[in-house]
Amino acid sequence: MRRLVNILGLLLFTALGFLAVTPLFLIVFDVFGRGIPAIIRLGGFWEFLTSLPPDPYAEKGGIGPLLVGTLYMTALGAVTGFIIGFPVGVYIGEFRKEFFAKVARASVNVLVEFPTITIGLFVYAIFLLVTKDLNSVLVPISDWLSGALGDWVKQFIGPLSGFNAYAGALALAIIMIPYVALITASAYASIDQNIREAAYSTSGREFFAVFVVLRKAVSRAVLTAALLGTAKIAGETAPLLFTAFGNYYYAPFTQPTGAVSLWIWYAAQTPYDVQIASAYGAAAVLLLIVLGLFIVAKLATRQ
Repeated sequence: MRRLVNILGLLLFTALGFLAVTPLFLIVFDVFGRGIPAIIRLGGFWEFLTSLPPDPYAEKGGIGPLLVGTLYMTALGAVTGFIIGFPVGVYIGEFRKEFFAKVARASVNVLVEFPTITIGLFVYAIFLLVTKDLNSVLVPISDWLSGALGDWVKQFIGPLSGFNAYAGALALAIIMIPYVALITASAYASIDQNIREAAYSTSGREFFAVFVVLRKAVSRAVLTAALLGTAKIAGETAPLLFTAFGNYYYAPFTQPTGAVSLWIWYAAQTPYDVQIASAYGAAAVLLLIVLGLFIVAKLATRQ
């Protein structure tokens, strides 16, 4: 009787596990099943990744400027979020008994559940307040660098408009911070006490013990935190509505900047078949990027 109950319990948990992952596989199969044929119909993989989005009467098109904007903002957001989130996570995990560490942990836990659209609104409000002062500094710097290096510098540095890639990257960085901080904190908190004591006794200084010796002990977890945080922000849409705003052409990053997620949101609402098809193709590309980051993160934890 006990063996029968055990078998029934295992079957039940297996069925529930299968039921839990079924929506994920359905989404993946649906996006790739519609997105890959759409990419082929719109001109092929390379043209789809480099050409401009299709207008309602076009037969071909792509996501070139949108992909560039997504990669640029995601890279900036990931680097900024990691630079801030990693030391915060170290502080929370290594000094978890201190009062401010507890406050920091509570804050990042709240930030994880925060609606991302409000983060976009917050960054938008901040840029409204500081854009004029920033431009008074950026304009002479941009003019000097463009005179020394060429006009291509103005694609990256110059007077900022109300919507720009850097505002979008800042919003993405704020979203990424708590994910990196919490995973890093858990990794540091799980270090064996003997290893911690050895690190402090051999390194001589607390800074080297925490950020050099102990970091090597949790390097895989830290790498995973960075990759998972990057995957999280790569597909964000809501915060970019109020920061990057969107653009369908190759343009300086100091101006409104396109993103793949913004194009999916817009094109899926249109009544035009070519734009709906491009939305499925864009979703397939974005899903491929996110799944790739998750696979790399999984492999990093195994090795």
